[in-house]
Amino acid sequence: MMTLADIRDYVDSLRISEHVYMGKLPDKEDESVGVYNSKHQHTYHTALGGPALEGYGEKYVTLLVHWNKSPRDTEKAATELFEKLKVARDVNVNNETIKFFQPLYDVQDVGTDDAGIYEMVIEGVFIYEKKEGKQA
Repeated sequence: MMTLADIRDYVDSLRISEHVYMGKLPDKEDESVGVYNSKHQHTYHTALGGPALEGYGEKYVTLLVHWNKSPRDTEKAATELFEKLKVARDVNVNNETIKFFQPLYDVQDVGTDDAGIYEMVIEGVFIYEKKEGKQA
C-alpha cells in the first residue's frame, strides 16, 4: 500500500526543493514543499469481485509549494513540479510502483502566508500498482 511517506520520498527525488516535508512544515523554510493527505472527499472505487482483484490503488494528496517572496519564482517552481508529476510513469519508490499522477486541477495560487511567502497548491491522485499478497 502506498503511504504519504512514499509520496514524500518520490517528490524529494524530483529535486525541485532541498526541503520536502510530510504533514506540517516545521519551520516553513523558504523554497520547500509540503506533502499532505488530501482533505477533499473522493469517490470510493473497488473492483468487481472485491479488493482482492484490484490491480491498482489511489492515494489522494495535496502538495504545498511554499517558495519565497517572488510570485514569479513560486509559479516557476510549482509549474516545474507539476510538469514532472504529469509525465511520470511506472516510477519505483520504496518498493512501490507509481503508475502515474492524475492532477485534479491546474496549479492553484493560494496567495501568501503571514510572512509574505507565496504559496501554490497541487491537488491530485497518485495511481499505484497493488502487488499480489500485499492487500491490507
